[in-house]
Amino acid sequence: MSGKIPSRLQKLRDRLLGLGGATEGATPRPEGTPPEDATRTLGTPGDRIGPYRLLHKLGQGGMGVVFAARDERLGRTLAIKTIAPGADERMARRFWREARVAASVNHPHICQLYEVGEHEGGLFIAMELLEGEPLSERLRRGPLPLPETMELTLQSLSALQALHARGLVHRDLKPSNVFLTPHGAKVLDFGLARETERLDTLTESAELGSELTQSGMIVGTPRYMAPEQVRGGTVDARTDLFALGAIVFEMLAGRPAFGGNTVVEVLYATLHEQPPALTGSGAVAAVDRVIRKALAKNPADRPASAEAMAGELRAIPFGGSSDTATPVRALTRLVVLPFRALRPDPDTDFLSFSLADAVSTSLAGLRSLVVRSSAAAARIASEPQPDLKRVAAEADVDLVLLGTLLRSGEQVRVSAQLVEAPSGTLVASHTVQAAVGDVFHLQDELARKIVDSLALPLTGRAAARGEAPASPRAYEFFLRANELARQYDQLKVARDLYLRSVEEDPGFAPAWARLGRCHRVIGKYFEESAANRKRAEGAFKRALELNPDLSIAHKFYAHLEAESGRAPEAMVRLLRQAQRDRNDPELFAGLVHACRYSGLLEASLAAHEEARRLDPRLLTSVGFTLLLKGEFERLLREDVDEASDFEPKAVALVRAGRREEAKAVFERMGAVHMPAAYRATANAARAALFDEPAAARAALKEGFAAIDDPEWHYTVGTLLARVGDPERAVDMIEKAVDGGYLVAPALAKDPVLDPLRGLARFEALRARAESRREAALAAFRQAGGESLLGTAG
Repeated sequence: MSGKIPSRLQKLRDRLLGLGGATEGATPRPEGTPPEDATRTLGTPGDRIGPYRLLHKLGQGGMGVVFAARDERLGRTLAIKTIAPGADERMARRFWREARVAASVNHPHICQLYEVGEHEGGLFIAMELLEGEPLSERLRRGPLPLPETMELTLQSLSALQALHARGLVHRDLKPSNVFLTPHGAKVLDFGLARETERLDTLTESAELGSELTQSGMIVGTPRYMAPEQVRGGTVDARTDLFALGAIVFEMLAGRPAFGGNTVVEVLYATLHEQPPALTGSGAVAAVDRVIRKALAKNPADRPASAEAMAGELRAIPFGGSSDTATPVRALTRLVVLPFRALRPDPDTDFLSFSLADAVSTSLAGLRSLVVRSSAAAARIASEPQPDLKRVAAEADVDLVLLGTLLRSGEQVRVSAQLVEAPSGTLVASHTVQAAVGDVFHLQDELARKIVDSLALPLTGRAAARGEAPASPRAYEFFLRANELARQYDQLKVARDLYLRSVEEDPGFAPAWARLGRCHRVIGKYFEESAANRKRAEGAFKRALELNPDLSIAHKFYAHLEAESGRAPEAMVRLLRQAQRDRNDPELFAGLVHACRYSGLLEASLAAHEEARRLDPRLLTSVGFTLLLKGEFERLLREDVDEASDFEPKAVALVRAGRREEAKAVFERMGAVHMPAAYRATANAARAALFDEPAAARAALKEGFAAIDDPEWHYTVGTLLARVGDPERAVDMIEKAVDGGYLVAPALAKDPVLDPLRGLARFEALRARAESRREAALAAFRQAGGESLLGTAG
């Protein structure tokens, strides 16, 4: 977030705090503290209110006092909530509203109301006296175990379902309004509840802010407000599900879902940031997926109802020993920004990106940490002094490592600062130094000091064969190649540097893995397809022989296998690797690709969601998956990589009637460097989408057989079907299916392929695709894909 507060949030903050011209750092009253003028009481202990004798005061809030009382007619103890004479009109309205709502819903997990009335000019509600404590008090002692959290969540959802069934929305669900009794949870305080059809004006939001201020509940409420509440938009039952999602996260993690030291910071986080992923057992990951769905910024992406959310939670298998013995933890999220060179030096300038990338790679093996990719770091590190609020929002991180490089003679010194984001609080500062020719020492020492500073467990960082270079010169070649390999036009230079690295150190597994990627991409887009594919295969196998758990080798190799017709094998290997390392988002990004090629579109989408659970800014190939599923509206909501997903984005825009935006996608692509064959496909897609069949055919002819990838063959086949060339369309789709692209669901339903249906060849290849997809589905289930991704495939 930039230093300037958006005016909309400033105004809402002022409403919520009742500050008018107050300063940014103003501190709201603690929750439950009444305003200074709300100290009058309706009665004192020993007095009678109607048939009720007041026993003792239970508490005092913004609207009055709560007493324990005795109903002497029925011989029972209950609670009396009072509002003193002279209360203002708004407070009285809220009091009556709470009474009406509570009286209209009878449910075992909603506090029962007995009577509402007036006494000596004041108002009172007689209600069930609850034994126990608010959830907010319980959370002060730390997080709750998973089984207890799930029980309370399901009870709260049951209460919400009853409330929503009456057309009501709570609007102020938070831990202090969930009471824990010996018999389960009770949802309280319906003073802000409204009928659904009335909740769609900014005036309502302003009224909400004013009421919250006067009732002294400002601290708790903003942390559980859904984005539509913050913006003053339409509010419905899904707004309550957002609040409950935030509560469930807090119960498990022991910290709020959306952090911040001021109301504005909390509201900004609600609008733009995601809470960290929860880790522990497989059940924890499954629960976290449900939480993430409830916390979706767009209400359309949340569960449709409280009942639906409860169903998703009940479908998760609980009860194993790991579910109770393994602690739940919110993963620490870190980004390593490129280091800043204090003085230009051609011999060490490459370290700015490459050393940061190496540190990221080293830390990524820690299962207690999620490290953002170096590509993501490079995208947000354009300023010499980065704005930590913007970095925190764009990268969704808790910690940022930034530093400087300085060469002095034959030594390189790195000064690094580990800071909290967005506050900028310094966690640790480290300086490491090494000879110019021993860069690995810099990376290794810096990574070790970071781990020590954070007191992170070293799970997953046992010394691995082939992970550390035996030769400093091999490591320098490796780092120089990493910087160049990000650009298509430098791939061959990077390949040669990787070759020099493995010549210097034949046992350095990461260099073999990245060399394999270079061979694959060069062969796919530029030259010697078969020969380079063979070289890539050899390099990947060598990397995995040296280090069978090397994550980047598995990820890179999966792409080659999928393009070679072996997507199910790649999928199975990635599933097994992900079960060993559940916190590596790149493994799940690889599964998006492998599952799609295997024809398992639901699993591909689930893998994307798991990758985004771990890293909300990670770009995957989900655009193609959503295109095949025909989910165009969701595709447009997703953050996709236009450089590789240009066709899905453009198709979705055209389907939505947004043709000018689709044209803009292709115009942006024109400024991106890409291989000639890839650009020919982009030109063909543009011509086909904008009804220029002659131009589309010419562009397809130019790059017709240039890329040996079954997904590309399928794309070309759909384009040929669009421009009225069914015979060649079937040729290319048959090549795709026989090459291992098993998207039988799209072959059956994609309307673009309607001109091909009824052709004998097309129907035969559709049957072949379905048969092979069924085999892939069996392999997916046998490899534990259902439990890992929470889908049947």
